[in-house]
Amino acid sequence: MAKKYDAVAIAGGDGSIHHAVQVLAKTETPLGIIPCGRGNDLVRTLGIPHNPEEAADVIGQGQIKRIDLGRILAANLLEPRYYCGIVTCGFDSDVAEFAHRHRNIPGGWFGYVGAALVLLAQFEFPEILVQGEGVDFKGQILLVATANCPAYGGGLNIAPMAQIDDGLLHVCIVRRTSKIRILFLMPTVFTGKHVLEPEVSIHPLERVRLVGKKPLPLYADGEPVGTTPAEIWVEPKSISVFVPRNELFS
Repeated sequence: MAKKYDAVAIAGGDGSIHHAVQVLAKTETPLGIIPCGRGNDLVRTLGIPHNPEEAADVIGQGQIKRIDLGRILAANLLEPRYYCGIVTCGFDSDVAEFAHRHRNIPGGWFGYVGAALVLLAQFEFPEILVQGEGVDFKGQILLVATANCPAYGGGLNIAPMAQIDDGLLHVCIVRRTSKIRILFLMPTVFTGKHVLEPEVSIHPLERVRLVGKKPLPLYADGEPVGTTPAEIWVEPKSISVFVPRNELFS
């Protein structure tokens, strides 16, 4: 940043925050968030109230916490990008692209599920290579989600064990299964119980490599971030945010 600021506050959702952290990462300038987006998954993770006045009070209280960011270098990106929440690949990227193009669809999980139901019928399962420490998966997938925090899509707990300050990314792989089976699995994502199903595996990693048989679109915090092949890694304690006084982290 060209100048030194005491703090930066942003009123927006996960996508707006995504753009702000490109400037604030690796600085000491704290970020205050007034949530007014469609998903607001980061503020949910941080325990920030959704009410704007209460969120402003959090900034006024002055409690600052250092949290992790993810970082991604993908095809069609000129340089690595930071992200707060989750990088999506596969079906979830199709849903994110749909939401990105149709800004008038409802926010939160209702809009996500509605878009998912529209897109599932025509979805073709891509083949991908996922590589990380102790992980070497190759096959067709519904999705791969590389999570710095537990939820996306307005509260869908795709990686319920993920923590935003543990120095790890939790990579959720959902392998190909029947589309009827997927419809039955969808409700379990609200509670995180999908991780108990045989098609699903979670891998805590510091770094992961994704290579599609063909280039696959990637979205981070609901924003387009290039295509596979991609390298994704964690940047521990790389940004400061205002959090409620009673919010506890690991």
